[in-house]
Amino acid sequence: MQQARFDVSSVHDHIIRIRHRYLNDVTGRILDHGCGQGVCSRYFLHEGFDVYGAEIAADALSALIEGVDESGLQPENFKLLQEGDTALPFPENYFSAVVSNQVLYFIEGRKAIDATIREFARTLQSGGKLVCTVMAEENYFFTEYGVPPVPKRGMVDVKMTGRVKGDYRLYRFSDEADVRAAFELAGLVVDDLGYFDFKLLDVSCAKHYIVLARKVG
Repeated sequence: MQQARFDVSSVHDHIIRIRHRYLNDVTGRILDHGCGQGVCSRYFLHEGFDVYGAEIAADALSALIEGVDESGLQPENFKLLQEGDTALPFPENYFSAVVSNQVLYFIEGRKAIDATIREFARTLQSGGKLVCTVMAEENYFFTEYGVPPVPKRGMVDVKMTGRVKGDYRLYRFSDEADVRAAFELAGLVVDDLGYFDFKLLDVSCAKHYIVLARKVG
């Protein structure tokens, strides 16, 4: 497996930076929450982790499993979640780390998002680390393509046009404090809360929050 397969064209550079700066002292089992077709899963396998995954899109998970012979991932480690089911099919204190990259805001409603974060905490070992990214409140999905009236907080219907087309229903956190509170209410200690921005020439703001947290006790 060649390192070139995991450049920023396949794995976002913030994931690589987080792995080497925040997860640098972590080994063992890692959960790729919302693993999709396994881009991050393959990267973490290459980095020496025992990789597990959870995904709600059956076609994406099927594509991942079809490619396991080439990637080296273990198909039995990857689970299909049912629509609306926030429970993770893994034991308590199981993972050294959980990574949920651009997933939480697709979950329907704050109650379900909070329940999912509690599941992250439940499945993490004591001292285990959590990495989550979520869209910021001023992300152009909300400010430019949200269907009026766009709430300051809560579910937003998004109708994308132009270069990226599609209809979405996404959760909008009100601000940085609102994001932090969601993780602290689950009993996690937030080590850092920053952001990255995919801003391009034709995009005003594609800002996402990065949450780095850990389980204590």
